[in-house]
Amino acid sequence: MRTRYRAPVLALLPLVLLSVGCDLVRAKAAFKDGNRLYKEENYRRAIDEYERAVQFKPDFAEAHFYLASSQQSLYRPGKEGDENRMRLDKAIEHFEKALELNKAGTPNLQQVRLNTLGALTAIYSDPPLQNYEKALGFAEQLVKDNPNDTKNLYAMANLYEKFGRVAEAEQTYVRVSEQNPKDAKACGALAAFYNKPLWDDKGEVWVEGTSTGARRAKFDRAIATLETCADIDATDPSGHYKLAMFYWDKAYRDPLLSDKEKNDYADKGIEAVGVSLEAKPDYWEAIITKGLLYRVKAQYAPTPAARKQYLDQAVLLQKQAMELRKESQAATAAGAGADIPPEAAAANEAPK
Repeated sequence: MRTRYRAPVLALLPLVLLSVGCDLVRAKAAFKDGNRLYKEENYRRAIDEYERAVQFKPDFAEAHFYLASSQQSLYRPGKEGDENRMRLDKAIEHFEKALELNKAGTPNLQQVRLNTLGALTAIYSDPPLQNYEKALGFAEQLVKDNPNDTKNLYAMANLYEKFGRVAEAEQTYVRVSEQNPKDAKACGALAAFYNKPLWDDKGEVWVEGTSTGARRAKFDRAIATLETCADIDATDPSGHYKLAMFYWDKAYRDPLLSDKEKNDYADKGIEAVGVSLEAKPDYWEAIITKGLLYRVKAQYAPTPAARKQYLDQAVLLQKQAMELRKESQAATAAGAGADIPPEAAAANEAPK
């Protein structure tokens, strides 16, 4: 019996292989067409091609990913309607399928996996499907795949913060800063975190419905962190400029400060911005900030004469900054023009 049926089965094998090969070719062709339409942002037609690709090759992880991404691109957050919600559901279905099928055997597939995890983390981080456990699970996979990637750690920190896990967010920002001790951006991200109103007046995490009083930032810790940031590169004037901006923002916006505290913060800001201008006298953004700090001092000046003096100084600084800005823009434009070939410049000057 075995001998009787072996020959017909073997005879059919080339036809099966031929069919599989044809399906693979068709899947790749549809995927290529889908990619072209995707780049053109023609997502509806791209969906049709990606659906053909996964029909011919059901385990085509990349096609599932771009099919999901196309559906997500057509989804409109906050919009009512079955069709809109279907877009999101389909996006999740194919993102999860892409994740299941993706063996990450090539650098390209590894990147697709990271993008898939990032997309699913984002979907479950916000309404209408906001779910901390699911979002955290995908974010943890992101970090596990590449534990030293600061982008993934920032995504994790943002996720913790969004769901009120302030202590975990702080630990993650600190981790990024410690892993990158010479990176002013990592240090600045930690400072910006401390400058958010996430705590109560006792320094405890502010909890909706439980905490009383106003939300507060850990401003002193933010300033101490920024001072560390500014010392990372003594030749970079932006560190002390950011420090001055923090002082101005605090003095200008915090209604809980006394007039004396606002004036003192303005003085500290002027001192910080002075360090920036010593390193870079034509730093027009810093000059504008210095003028803003003088306006704060004018608001709390003890006499009309002192108020006028501070306002006059602010006006002069603003005028100086605008002149320097124009000079900088003109120099940039001239530099760009220097790269234009003479024949192109002549063509631009020819009458139309």
